[in-house]
Amino acid sequence: MKRAIEINRRQFLCGTGGLMALPFLSSLPLSIATTHPIAKARKRLVCVGTFLGMYPGEWHPNQNGNRTPRLLEPLMPHRKDFTVVSGVDHGINGGHKGTPSFLSGVYQPEYIGESIMVRNQITLDQLAAKHLSRDSRYHSLQLGASEGKPSQTLSWDENGVPLLPEPDPINVFQKLFVNDLNPKEASRAMTFKRSILDIVADDARALQNEIGYEDREKVDAYFTSIRDVEKRIERQQQWINTPKPGVPPLMERPTTFHENLDLMYELTALALQHDSTRVASIELPAGGLPITLGGEQLSGYHGQSHHGKDPEVVEELVKIEQMHTRSLSKFLSRLKEIDDGGATLFDRTQVLFGSGLGNGSSHSNRNLPLLVAGGDLKHSGKDLVFEEGNTPMANVFVTMLQSLGIETENFAHSTGNINNELA
Repeated sequence: MKRAIEINRRQFLCGTGGLMALPFLSSLPLSIATTHPIAKARKRLVCVGTFLGMYPGEWHPNQNGNRTPRLLEPLMPHRKDFTVVSGVDHGINGGHKGTPSFLSGVYQPEYIGESIMVRNQITLDQLAAKHLSRDSRYHSLQLGASEGKPSQTLSWDENGVPLLPEPDPINVFQKLFVNDLNPKEASRAMTFKRSILDIVADDARALQNEIGYEDREKVDAYFTSIRDVEKRIERQQQWINTPKPGVPPLMERPTTFHENLDLMYELTALALQHDSTRVASIELPAGGLPITLGGEQLSGYHGQSHHGKDPEVVEELVKIEQMHTRSLSKFLSRLKEIDDGGATLFDRTQVLFGSGLGNGSSHSNRNLPLLVAGGDLKHSGKDLVFEEGNTPMANVFVTMLQSLGIETENFAHSTGNINNELA
């Protein structure tokens, strides 16, 4: 069991609408420095996904390579530390309905009457979390820049269950940094939950003797879900008497999309810094909180993403998506500020940014936007451009997983890896 971390309030700066942790300082008392839970080199993964894609004309590098795409301009301070990968996709169609495939590489629509229900498989972040977050407080975090829809969910577990993101930073803050008021009562409640699971499992076992082969497979999958819940309860019980990192209270909720996104990025950085988790996903949905553009507040930007090649609407879309990459750039800078014991947090964190939608206006799932930064990956300051249709995005994921120390040769519909280009 990890010992508690006591961090002085002066290590943190609190401003309107957010908070910021100062870098790890060598002048801290020895008791803090030696018990810091990330003193050892531990790898992390952050996946960021936009539901409406990124405007292709200002994202992908041009053929001559003599102009920086406008959507990448905010990221130029980090040019040697990220790689844009073009020409890759998951080989699927479905437009918006295909966007949940971004981190899984799988699109499995099921038709119920005239409605489509999407079933999915385990996503990149959840597979990584099974290996990376074994002894951290939380398996993973799912966060949102605003409130989205279940159909826009980024993260799915191995049973095809969507893991809905939390869009409220106050709730995230309380989860990460506010201790339970009554640990004994919380432990008792979790024990009660486990007893209920035992009853459910007993009933399921009895049912197996009365059903056919195909139904037994469904019950087996149900057992797997029960075991996953049991593991989460066990993890909570193991950590219940370990105080959470002490940071100043978060008092205000942001009122705009990108203010909220910036705060979610900051909470993610703090969670990684204090080893609350080692894997997080952040969703940028199609609507929710207003977006401020040119002094005006937009209810969303779905209309701009479906621009129909109207130059004025395209210009608005580019400005909105530049705010996406500006927030991402600030997050990368933040990770570079945090000392992780011999390296920066950025050096030990892979950051993936992209979408399952390649072109919102045409509803294309081809040539998906993808950017990879940080970690142990090889970034040369040059982008990778593959011929469309020849390289699955899942090949990129295989390289990422291997770089995270996860032994695998396959993910989804991968046909190999891109180790020669990125590892």
